[in-house]
Amino acid sequence: MKYYFCLEIDESLSLVQPTLTMAHELFELVDSDRDHLRKFLDFVDSSTTYESQERYIKMKLEGDINGTDRLFIIAFNQKLIGCIDLHLIDAANKKAELGYWLHSAQTNKGIMTKIVKHVCSIAFEDMGLNKLSIRADVENKASNLVAIKNGFSFVGTDKSEVLIYGEFRDLNNYSLLKADFS
Repeated sequence: MKYYFCLEIDESLSLVQPTLTMAHELFELVDSDRDHLRKFLDFVDSSTTYESQERYIKMKLEGDINGTDRLFIIAFNQKLIGCIDLHLIDAANKKAELGYWLHSAQTNKGIMTKIVKHVCSIAFEDMGLNKLSIRADVENKASNLVAIKNGFSFVGTDKSEVLIYGEFRDLNNYSLLKADFS
């Protein structure tokens, strides 16, 4: 693989440390799957050039330096297929929120469930966090299922929580404590 750092999850799946050189490939990934991603992600329409992905990577790398974000690119058979990040990292209260997306060609294979479990391990064991949260659109069955399969507890639903493409969306909230992680 041409990337600087790659954390192998299994023989075909890995987490890759983001670099600016990935911006073009990441843009092409989003661009090739707009209809699938757009339903639940508000950044898709504003991602019109590889420069937008470069700005995103820069923002996440700056967040990593500041201790507020940690981005991983997901690779399958050495090809980028999605992203997962820890954001809103609150070191004082030892908590963060997880966000993720996957290209539609790789869904329904258990990939994201496996990736989330590994990132939870990094968050709890390496970063010393105590609580992780996932917020998923109520209609995003796959994302809700990933949270449940990874042992996250349903906390509640925030009505009209986000405005995406002119429509208010309800979000389910899930949480996982380090003590409950296995």
